[in-house]
Amino acid sequence: MKERLRRVGPIAMAIMRCLLLISCLFCSLASSLAAAPDRLSSRFCLVPIRGGTPTEKDFNDAWRMVSKVIMLPGVPRPVIYAYNRGGVWTIDDNRALVPFGGEFPSNPILDQIAHDPESGRVIGVNSAVGIFAMDPGQSLFRKLYGLSDTPLRHPNSVEFIPRFKGFVISDHTGLYLLDRAGALSPLPIADHATLGAPSRVFDLPAFDALVVNAQNSSAVVRYDGEVIHVATLDRFDFARGVNVEADGSVSIHGNRKTYTVRLSRESRKPIVQGRSFVVGEAPLHLSHTRLSAPSIGKTIAIRRSGLVELGSSGPIPIVLPFDAAREPIRAVTEIPEYRAVFILTAASAYALQDDGSVTEIPGARDVGVSRLGPLLGLIPVRNETIFLGRNRLNLLLDKRISGEAACDGAG
Repeated sequence: MKERLRRVGPIAMAIMRCLLLISCLFCSLASSLAAAPDRLSSRFCLVPIRGGTPTEKDFNDAWRMVSKVIMLPGVPRPVIYAYNRGGVWTIDDNRALVPFGGEFPSNPILDQIAHDPESGRVIGVNSAVGIFAMDPGQSLFRKLYGLSDTPLRHPNSVEFIPRFKGFVISDHTGLYLLDRAGALSPLPIADHATLGAPSRVFDLPAFDALVVNAQNSSAVVRYDGEVIHVATLDRFDFARGVNVEADGSVSIHGNRKTYTVRLSRESRKPIVQGRSFVVGEAPLHLSHTRLSAPSIGKTIAIRRSGLVELGSSGPIPIVLPFDAAREPIRAVTEIPEYRAVFILTAASAYALQDDGSVTEIPGARDVGVSRLGPLLGLIPVRNETIFLGRNRLNLLLDKRISGEAACDGAG
């Protein structure tokens, strides 16, 4: 009997080891299958930008690589100014961070850019270098005029004025028109003393006029060469926008307050507001409370307990794949091109789609979410979004736009 037990013992131990191994394999498989649906069901992914890891020139902080990001209309190359490393950068077709190239852009303060929506031309001015142009299909700016080639001394702003079919450039010496043929000519000014050294201009088509930021915190209006002082703004204040009210008065929106003026001319009827075609920073809008998202047909609000969809029957909780009490929601934002709302937490990022489903973006938890705001802008044409992680630059991709292969190996 003892002999038989001695023989069975090793066999039993071997069987137990096999059963334990099978159990471990089963658990591992089950875990993989449980994790697979999120990855498979998500249309989105994060891919690292080549060269997007900070270096000693960035003091090893990724946020220092992106002090200012400008998206040029119709141009699939963002303009990226850095804090410490110097130079101007872009993301090329290989999704690599590389120098933008050329003489312009060069300075985040001196560079000013506007575009012609009809022709697609983009004009840039730099008060120390001159005037530059980029036409559709081009990837670099070319120099049109240097400061020694024109009467210009310090071109400090540019705006496209549809009525003029050209760009109005402000310079210390006056106002200039750059037409679609590329010819530069001064705009007639009857009283240079009143105009002084102009800066930004605003179109006022209802009066066939321009509102101009003039020196000494004053605003002037130019009619066919005649310049009239219309408002003295508070010291160091300046106009940031203008619009015509229903009663014909003009509101000049300063940096600090709004000034209301009445012009000597009558406005045209119906009143047409001027538009600005200045190209500047346009980060994705982050909402910390409530967001209307037409692309998915929902209005959502952030609660301590999570997210709710607002409707006529009252708030309806949105099912989340995480505990909002332990992983608080910082903000939500809509990217209409992706037909999705993105939920940003302290630890990761998620996508809410029109069917109400919420999935974690593969790789987001590993990459992390920058407290400075991770979504830095949608690159035109390519529809790829720059995503700033804890310490790496990435691109947020939609497989329906970029293709399934673009996400291979992501995360």
